[in-house]
Amino acid sequence: MTTKQPFTYVLVGHVTKDLHQNGNFSIGGTVTYATAVVKKLDWRPVVITTAAPDFEPIPFLRDVKWHVLPSPATTTFRNVYNQHGHRQQTVGPVAAPIRAADIPASCRQASLIHLCPLTQELEPDIATAFGDARLTATPQGWLRQWDEQGRVSLGNWHHVDQLLPKLHTTVISIEDVEQDWSIAEDWASRANILVVTQGESGCTIFAQGDRISVPPRPAQPVDPTGAGDVFAAAFFIRYFETNDLRQSARFANVTASMAIERNGPAGVPDRAEVEQYLAQHPV
Repeated sequence: MTTKQPFTYVLVGHVTKDLHQNGNFSIGGTVTYATAVVKKLDWRPVVITTAAPDFEPIPFLRDVKWHVLPSPATTTFRNVYNQHGHRQQTVGPVAAPIRAADIPASCRQASLIHLCPLTQELEPDIATAFGDARLTATPQGWLRQWDEQGRVSLGNWHHVDQLLPKLHTTVISIEDVEQDWSIAEDWASRANILVVTQGESGCTIFAQGDRISVPPRPAQPVDPTGAGDVFAAAFFIRYFETNDLRQSARFANVTASMAIERNGPAGVPDRAEVEQYLAQHPV
């Protein structure tokens, strides 16, 4: 009797050290949260990142295949909230970039490729490194800019025309574009499939001229970090499996909403838990 081999899901982007106000830090970044989803959904994650020599993945993900390229530092973020709850994010130091030539040959024909930029670390030519593999992205890191003090703000996606047509599926948050639907709609007109997550309002899918709203699963948030990354990985996988946009978005909404009700990447639900909820709460 043979065992079915899992599909391979390659993630490319910076892992991060997220500094807390008490001086401690946690390991984060899209590659961390999305990899947790890939593992929980019984696919085979492979991560390509750059980090300092002292980097170690969180215990839950130590059995994952990590290709860690050398860098003097690990990308480090700090989030500071003022009395009104507004966040000022700073970044620095920033790890070395990841180039097309850095991609191992064994990773170039995976079932799904997920580009996970956080700090402009992926050049546009990265999209040429994977042949005909299905290329997906969460482009938030192509939108970030920062000043000399490391203060992060929204910038222009300079290579949007070059990259969007090459991406099979793209997921952004409406917060990535500061609630400006005109930006999302402009990108949707040039994208194959664009999904915009909206937190407690669910998500909106743009595909082939259609605009589809998918409702959320009500949640009681405990740790909202990484919610968009969880959604994206769940959506990419489920759409690969079903070719059904609405079903995939519903699956991803439920997965993300369950994840934020627990702490950290290890709190991502497994496939059985999500499917049980979907069966009990049909739309």
